[in-house]
Amino acid sequence: MSSNTNTQTFQPVGKALPREIIKWIQGLDLSYSVKDPRRDLSNGFLIAEIFSRYYPGRVQMHSFDNSQKDERRQNNYQQLELFFKKNDIVIPNHKGFVEILDNDWNALYNFLVSIYSFLTQRKVINPPLASYVNSKEFATSTQNTQTFLLKEKGIEKLQEEQKQEDQFQKEQLSEKHAPLSVSSKRTNFMRVPSKPISQNLENLNYQIEVKNISYRPVQGSLLKLKEEQQQQEKQQEKLNSNNDRQIQDSFQKTPMDENKREATSTREKQLDKSIYDILNEALTQRQQFPQFVQTVQFKQNATALQSFIDLIDIYPDDFVNGFFQELITQKEAYINFIFKDTNEVWKFFKFTFQCIQNLPVQRVHVCIDLVNQFGARSLQKDALKTRSLFLEFFLPEICILIKQSVFFEKKQLLIQMICSFQEPMFKYQVIQTMKQNLSVEHFMQCLAVFSGFEQEQSELWNDMKRYGYIYFLSASTSLSSSALAILCNAAKANSQVKIDKHVMALAKNRWWQNRCLCVILFSEMIRGVIKTSNYQNLIKSPQQGQKFFSIENDRIISDLKAQVNHFSKGIEIASLPIDSDILMTQSLIHIVDLLGDSKILLELFVKIVLEISQESRQWALFSQDQQDEYDFFIPSDKSFKFKLNINSQYVKQVSFSILLHLVELLNTQKLLNLPLGHFELLHWCFQNTDFKIQNMESCEQIAKVTKEYVYLGLSDPTILLYANDLAKQLLDLQFKAEVQIENHDKIFANSIRLALKAENDQVLNNIVEFIENLVAESGQSASDGLKNFIRSVYDELEQMNPSPLSNPKISKCFERVNDRPYQSPHPDVSDVQIQDEQQSDFQY
Repeated sequence: MSSNTNTQTFQPVGKALPREIIKWIQGLDLSYSVKDPRRDLSNGFLIAEIFSRYYPGRVQMHSFDNSQKDERRQNNYQQLELFFKKNDIVIPNHKGFVEILDNDWNALYNFLVSIYSFLTQRKVINPPLASYVNSKEFATSTQNTQTFLLKEKGIEKLQEEQKQEDQFQKEQLSEKHAPLSVSSKRTNFMRVPSKPISQNLENLNYQIEVKNISYRPVQGSLLKLKEEQQQQEKQQEKLNSNNDRQIQDSFQKTPMDENKREATSTREKQLDKSIYDILNEALTQRQQFPQFVQTVQFKQNATALQSFIDLIDIYPDDFVNGFFQELITQKEAYINFIFKDTNEVWKFFKFTFQCIQNLPVQRVHVCIDLVNQFGARSLQKDALKTRSLFLEFFLPEICILIKQSVFFEKKQLLIQMICSFQEPMFKYQVIQTMKQNLSVEHFMQCLAVFSGFEQEQSELWNDMKRYGYIYFLSASTSLSSSALAILCNAAKANSQVKIDKHVMALAKNRWWQNRCLCVILFSEMIRGVIKTSNYQNLIKSPQQGQKFFSIENDRIISDLKAQVNHFSKGIEIASLPIDSDILMTQSLIHIVDLLGDSKILLELFVKIVLEISQESRQWALFSQDQQDEYDFFIPSDKSFKFKLNINSQYVKQVSFSILLHLVELLNTQKLLNLPLGHFELLHWCFQNTDFKIQNMESCEQIAKVTKEYVYLGLSDPTILLYANDLAKQLLDLQFKAEVQIENHDKIFANSIRLALKAENDQVLNNIVEFIENLVAESGQSASDGLKNFIRSVYDELEQMNPSPLSNPKISKCFERVNDRPYQSPHPDVSDVQIQDEQQSDFQY
C-alpha cells in the first residue's frame, strides 16, 4: 500500500505539535493521553496504537510495551517496521527510526506529520508564526537595541556590567517591598524596535509648571489595598440585593413560593452531599430496623459507612444482602447522582471494592452483582467516561484484589466483572494493563477465565492460544493448568487447537487437576472431529452415493478414526489409575456422549463403573440432569471450577454395546462369582436393552455367558433382587424372543438346590415365590414351552439326591404342573448325609 501524498517537512517550534494533529490524536481515543509529545510518542507504543485504529486486527498490541527503556523502545520500532513491510505501507519521507530512537525531536515531528498526511490524506497547514520564525526575514528583522542614560551633559552609553548590576538591584528591591508574588520581569514578546532619542535637546523648550503636591504614606502594597477595596464593594452590593429581595418577598409571599424555596434549598443541600454521606444515611436508617437494632452495632468514633466496610464480614447476611439489593433497586438514582462528578464515581466504586476485599468468598457474590449491574448501567449512560475510569483507576484496584484473593472462586468473580466490557479493542487494552500489573501466574489465570467468556472467533483467540502453547508443558503446575484451561475453552469455541504431537506427554501428567483438564481437552478435540462434515457424511450417516467403496473416502475414514482413537487413548492414559474421585467423575462426565464413537472410551467407561463405589455407580447410570452445573472441588487459589452433573441418557443409547463388552469381559476373566458392581451393571444393561431388535447370535452369546452367574445369584442375599430380575429376563429371552439357551432347566434346578442349602429364610422365600410366579405364568400362557420347561425342572429335581422336592414348600409349588405326588427315592438316608456327599453341578 502506498500513497501519493506530497511530502511535507517542517521545522518544529518548541515542543508543540500542529493543532490539527493534536485534535486528530485526541479523536482516536488512545489508551494513554498525550501530554508531552516528545516523551509520550517517542517510544513507539502510541504510534502503533494509532495504526491499530486504521488497521484493526493487524497490529498486535500485546507485542508493544509502553516503556522508556531503550530495549523496549527499539523492540517497538522493530515491530512497526515489520508491520510496515507486511502490509506494504510506505510512509513518505521516512528513512527509519534511528534518529527518533536518539530522541531527535525534529525527526519525530516530521514522522508524525508524515503519518498524519498518510493516514488522513490531509495536509498540515504550516502556521504563520512558524513560517515567519523559519524564514530569513526573522533573522534580519531583530534590531540591536542599546540602553542610554540621560544626564545633564547628554546621553551616555551604559556599560554592560553596570546595566546588569542596576537590574539586579531593582529586582531585589521589588521583591522586598511587594506583599504579593507578582513578577516585575517583562517578556520580550511583541517588543518593537526602540525609538532613538533626539540629540538636539537644547533646542527644545518644554514649559513645565510645578504645583504644591500633598501626599500621605501608604502602608503595604497598592495592589493589596485595591483588592480590599473591591471586596468591600462586592459585600455592599450583596447586602443591598438581599435587602431588596426581603422587601419584595414581604409583599409577594405565597405558600407555593415557600414550597419552591424549600425544595430549592433541599436540592442545594443534596448537591453539597457526597455519595459517602448518602450511603452513610442509608446504612444508619437500615440499622434502625427492629430486626437489626440488637444484631448490628456500629463502631465507636466511626461513621456507619466505615463500620460497615470494616465489619462487613461479621454482619448478618440479611443486613448486608438487603442493603446491596436496595442499592440495585435504586441504581438509576445513584447512577444519576454519581455521574455529576467524576470523583463521586470513583468514591462509589472504591466503596464496593473495599467491601469485596473484606467479604468472604461465600458472601461476595451479591456485592459483585452490584458492581456488574452498576457497571453495565454506567456504560449505557456514558461509555467513554466509564471505560476511561475503569482502565485508569478501577482495573489496577481489581488486579490488587486478584493478587490478594486466597480462593480461585473469588478471582473468577473479579475477572467476570472485567468481562462485561465486550468491545474487542477495549479487551486488548484491559489485557495489556493486567499483564503490566500482575505476575505471570495470575495473568495466566485471568486469561483462563477470559477465554471461557470468549465465544466468537477473533484475533484475541490467537493471542490467548499463543500463551496456552507456551505454558501447557510448563514445569509449574499452576502455569500448565491455566494453559490447559485456555486450550480447553478454545476447543469448546471451535477454535482450531493443534496438540496432536503432545497428547501422550500431556496425558502422563500426574497432578489431578491437569489430568482432569487433559480429559476435558481431548474430549473436546474428539467432538471437533465428529462435528466435521466428512465424519458426519462418511461415518455417522453415510449418504447413498458414498456407501460404495472409494479409495479416497476410505482414506478419509481411516484418518478420522485414527484421530478419534489417538485422543481416546490420551483420555485413557490420563484417567487411569482411578486414584481420585474427582478424576473419576470428570472422566465419566466428559466421555458419556462419545461412547458410541470410540470403543476405547466405551471400555474405559465399563472399567471405571465397575471399580467405583455403589453410590457413584448409581449416579453414573441413573442421573438425568439436563442443565450443566459447575463447582470448585477443592478450595484453593489454583483450583478451577469443574462440571458436576452427568446425563445418563447418552449411556442408555449404547447399553447393548456396553452389555456385549461386559459379556466379553466375563468370558475372559472366568470369575467364580460376580461382585455387586458387575451385577448392577449387568442388570442395568438388561433393563435398557431391547433384545427384540438385536442380533440373535449376540443374544445367545449373552445368555450363554450370564445364565450361570444369574441363577447362582438367587442363593446370595446381597444380590438377590438383581438376580431375580435377570432370571426373569433370561426366561423371557428363551420363551418370548426365542433365544436358545442350553441346559436352562438343569441350571435352574441347581439354583433351587443351592437356595435350599443356603439355609436363609429370605433366599428360600424368594425362590418359592419365583417358582410360584413362573408356574402361574405358565398356566396363563397359550404356549406349551414354559410348561414343558417347568416339567423338565421338576424332573431334574426328582433325580437329585436328596431332592429339593422333599421340602414341602418346593414340592407344593409344582403341584399345578405335575399330576403325581413326589416320593423320595432314598427314604433311609438322611438329607444331611447326602448333602455332604453332593457337589455343585455348576461349571465355571
